[in-house]
Amino acid sequence: MIVVDASVLANALVYADERGHRARSILSADPEWAAPEHWKIELFSVMRGLALGNKISDDMAHAAISRIPELGVDHVPVEPLLPRMWQLRAGISGYDAAYVALAESRAITLVTSDARLARAATRYCAIRLVD
Repeated sequence: MIVVDASVLANALVYADERGHRARSILSADPEWAAPEHWKIELFSVMRGLALGNKISDDMAHAAISRIPELGVDHVPVEPLLPRMWQLRAGISGYDAAYVALAESRAITLVTSDARLARAATRYCAIRLVD
């Protein structure tokens, strides 16, 4: 099992280029994924931003959003993670701290395409940066 963040899922869903291929390869290598329960909202926000920024079409964003329920991610409640998220507050954003706290608590790898998160989290959990 791996913890997946919204950046990796977004790349896997919308990009046909090498970045999308790398994300899909890593995700297919470990079919059991976990994420804090807010991941759907975060992924929606990424799709919205890409569409509003004209990086992807509205149709592509809508198609990706439509696939969210099919992804099979284990939704982990945030409540048990909150104390650790608070401890991580100085160096990691609240949203990202949930992913880090989850990976750390389960002693599993956090897979991300966010280089800044990867750098900040290496002290706390195993990281796989998909760039």
